[in-house]
Amino acid sequence: MRWPSVAGAGLGSVLVLLAGCGDTEKVREFEPDPVAWGGCVEYLDEPETAIECATLNVPLDHADPGGAEINLAVARLPATAEPRIGVLALNPGGPGGSGIEFLNWFGPYVAETGLLGRFDLVSFDPRGVGASTPVRCGEDLDNEFVILGPDEGLPEVLQAAEEMVEACREQSGNLLAHVGTNAAARDLDLLRRALGEERLTYLGYSYGTRLGAAYAGLYPDQVRAMVLDGPVDPTEHPSRPTRIQADGFESSWTAFARWCADNLDCQLNAHGGADVVLDAVLAAAAVSPLPAGEREVTESEVYLGVLAGLYSPGYWPDMATGLFEVVDNGSAEILQAFGDLMAGRREDGSYDGSVDAMFLIDCADDPERPPPSEVYEANEAIAASLARFNSAFRGSVGCHPLPEAVDPLHMGSADLLVPALVVALEGDPATPPFWAERLALVLEDAVVVWSDAEGHGAYLAHSWCLTGPITDYLIDLVVPLDGWSCDEPDGWP
Repeated sequence: MRWPSVAGAGLGSVLVLLAGCGDTEKVREFEPDPVAWGGCVEYLDEPETAIECATLNVPLDHADPGGAEINLAVARLPATAEPRIGVLALNPGGPGGSGIEFLNWFGPYVAETGLLGRFDLVSFDPRGVGASTPVRCGEDLDNEFVILGPDEGLPEVLQAAEEMVEACREQSGNLLAHVGTNAAARDLDLLRRALGEERLTYLGYSYGTRLGAAYAGLYPDQVRAMVLDGPVDPTEHPSRPTRIQADGFESSWTAFARWCADNLDCQLNAHGGADVVLDAVLAAAAVSPLPAGEREVTESEVYLGVLAGLYSPGYWPDMATGLFEVVDNGSAEILQAFGDLMAGRREDGSYDGSVDAMFLIDCADDPERPPPSEVYEANEAIAASLARFNSAFRGSVGCHPLPEAVDPLHMGSADLLVPALVVALEGDPATPPFWAERLALVLEDAVVVWSDAEGHGAYLAHSWCLTGPITDYLIDLVVPLDGWSCDEPDGWP
């Protein structure tokens, strides 16, 4: 979920009114080369046959377009239907999520549905992420380092934060200061120009809504349509957790426990139900780590695995099985697998760098550097107020000891061709629906739609009833009424 120095990061953002367009004008001085599409073997482990990849060079510092450059890994799934509309740019969230890996599995699924075949589906690994020029803060991580346990005090957290930031400086160099969302938005516009497109259609999930909103504020005339799905709150600090987000995970656990109680196949009912089993698993892990094959799962990693499992109702059966196996035969391997998913741990034991990128991007976006003790105490207060996941929101000192951000996130109103479509789910654990209203208020030119579904991300993911309106918006620019909502059919998903 986080480094020791950042709790709950990656799902918020902070409001900084647009102060001018100087950097945007400098970006226009940089002339990107046309994208030369080719194979994806050097970018992806198992590329789909139809997907194409390329490298795009962009300035390290957009304020210095003639200076050093970095590489962006870009991928495309060409349109399969006529008439072609243009490019649909995708971002899966994070920050730190790989756009090209997302397109590799999401693109063929979308193509099979026939919903978006008139678009070239395009995504990229943002600067600092994945196959693009990456940031790194260490190679010898473990899941325990991603989320600290309840016994860690401020001195231990400070020491861990300082060691980690020093590793970031050593391994990431000058890129460390230039990985913020403003820079990624300017990269996206360079990609638009390199593709020869007048305007982009955009679909961003979770952190991708922060990136999309920043792009809309910087380049409103280049936006054909924009879907912001699972929206972040632009008035919150990205490097710090919030009570409303913590409450979202608590509510999602309650929904999971209710689902289990109503489901005869849920194995946890034989041991008293989901709440009783989780308490027992946490108590056991607090005494000694739980065996997980050749590895072990600590109490902190139990939290990590359960939080990962709450992101989607599709995970709930496996999460129930994982908890059941701990009390039934003492094995925490499934919980370990969920924790690996959250921490970005690969099968070979290496880490994909997504947590490094999340920490540094969030801190590059955050204009404030409050005293670490203030952040730590605020997190402790949030944790103390939670019934279930208190220890999962401890152990943060924000962005300490990173220097102040050189280009903190710009967010402001955007006068768009058609209003942006902000999409929320009532049962989203990570980005509560209240944040949708906050984002729409900041953008001004936006409408909000939502459903009563559970899960993080609606379109072609956790909502059936929103699929039609969102597709009509993307293809035909049909804008729903602001505040339109729908109920998912019984038994969904």
